[in-house]
Amino acid sequence: MRVLILGIDALEYDLVKEWNLQHLLQKEHGKVQVPIYEAEGEPVTLVVWPCFITGAEPEVMGYSSPILYRQPLRFILDYLFYPIYSFIKENQEKSKSIDFKQTRIQKIISKLNYKAMKAGFSRYPLKHDIKVPTIFDSEQFRSIHLHIPVYDESHTLDKHCNPRNNVIAALSDKTVRKEFSASLQQEFDERAQEVFDILQQDDWDLFMQYFYVLDGIQHVFFKNKLKIMDYYMKFNTFVGEVLQKIPDDMLVLIISDHGQKHGLHTMYGFYSSNVPLTLDNPRISEFKKILEDKLSISRKKRENL
Repeated sequence: MRVLILGIDALEYDLVKEWNLQHLLQKEHGKVQVPIYEAEGEPVTLVVWPCFITGAEPEVMGYSSPILYRQPLRFILDYLFYPIYSFIKENQEKSKSIDFKQTRIQKIISKLNYKAMKAGFSRYPLKHDIKVPTIFDSEQFRSIHLHIPVYDESHTLDKHCNPRNNVIAALSDKTVRKEFSASLQQEFDERAQEVFDILQQDDWDLFMQYFYVLDGIQHVFFKNKLKIMDYYMKFNTFVGEVLQKIPDDMLVLIISDHGQKHGLHTMYGFYSSNVPLTLDNPRISEFKKILEDKLSISRKKRENL
């Protein structure tokens, strides 16, 4: 048995169910418990994906914040700013959408974060901040991994090389929005093709491909349900084509770090598997051991032949 993992950022369980996307809803599927970044009150990509590939919660994995701050700024944020900010967020209207990220306080926070990074007081997590082995580090399995946040690709301040940095600008600027949409379509096409190319190879036991596209589409076009549906349909069709090309004994796991509604992250992820895993409301950190056990059993069977 080989294992293919399709990491799809922001794949929303409720929408997959609502639109009855059968290829995404494999034999076993459900919601996934994910770590919540307390300062923002939601899951964040740069923390959740490393927890998935290490099988560890943030405090063991190595860090719990999507931005790492130097002292004394860390102390000021933890004990003064974040408690006040969390109180303000809790008292905002519950019907808010990502529009609130364009409010004055959010723009101030974004500018301060940018200036702190430029001055060297903070940075995004890097691969060496992950303090425990990942599923890709095992010498027992041959692994291929593409575009995994933090592990393969570092987040940067450069808006031209990372679509994530254009989300807020795309919400209010039609020109940026058009370019943003085109870049996400290009990402989907390129990464889908990478999957098909790797599937033609047989020199791996574990392959994980990561897609950002759904996160960006749902953040920027959260009022356009037809556009969001179009991309969900694209992924459903893509997964259907993948399932037609794989051997019968390959395990395909689709996993997301969170869902998304009204342009904001929901408090759970999504999983589906073409092989029964008999899980009930699993944590995202549980999957590493499950997959390693499947791979180990398969390897032992091959050795005994």
